[in-house]
Amino acid sequence: MALSRAVFGTQLVALCISAAISRAQQPTQAGAPDSTRRDSTPAILIGRVVDSGGIGIPNAEITRTKSDRVQAITGDSGEFRITGLPPGTIVFNVRRIGFESASFTAVLKPGKTHRAAFPMTANAQNLPTVAVSDTASKTHWLDQFSRRKTTNRGTFITRAEIEKRGARTGTDIVRTVPGVRLAPLRGGAGYQVIMNRGSGARACIPTMFVHGMPYSGMLDDFIADDIEALEVYVGVSEIPPEFDKIGRGVCGVIVIWTRDPGKKPPPSA
Repeated sequence: MALSRAVFGTQLVALCISAAISRAQQPTQAGAPDSTRRDSTPAILIGRVVDSGGIGIPNAEITRTKSDRVQAITGDSGEFRITGLPPGTIVFNVRRIGFESASFTAVLKPGKTHRAAFPMTANAQNLPTVAVSDTASKTHWLDQFSRRKTTNRGTFITRAEIEKRGARTGTDIVRTVPGVRLAPLRGGAGYQVIMNRGSGARACIPTMFVHGMPYSGMLDDFIADDIEALEVYVGVSEIPPEFDKIGRGVCGVIVIWTRDPGKKPPPSA
């Protein structure tokens, strides 16, 4: 009988020790999921894609390495925001027509908002080849200009109007277009065209086209004597569908039609 009580007492002590150990371990076990949750909280990346002069690049596509899915497309001033990113090291790719593709590595912390600027380098780009006919022969190379002039909103500037304004540079031509303002570039190397889309709206940089082809340069890449005509569309309500085919909300458009300065241009409308 004494032996049974001793065994029972030993078992009771063992049970108490086991329960105490279990209670001591519970906070650690309960705390582990909280730590895991903290470590996996998504991060946010806010950034801006800029050119070599620090000017924002609109419509640049941002993807993650080894993936073609677009994470973000930059806005009018080159800005973007990506949410729900897993913490850790992520390599991003940035692409834009007219610029060299670039890759950037970001080290993201759980639950944090990170900010960065991504620079891109412009590609050397040849202007599209334009066939110039003698004025004695009938030419149709400005048919698109004439068609849009009669069917679209916007500002259409002919060669005769360019000469009347006494313009010397490309930006001289658009200086008086409503909704357009010119921002001096660093070092006095011309002006950047800025468009205001309405009262209280943010300013934006227009998308450029030469003879209907996308152009990554600037209007001041051209002197006035090399321009036959210009189409200027300020704000999304004026932009013809052919200049926003992918529906990314291009904020403004300038279409440049060049000429051969050594020959008399076709009669202006």
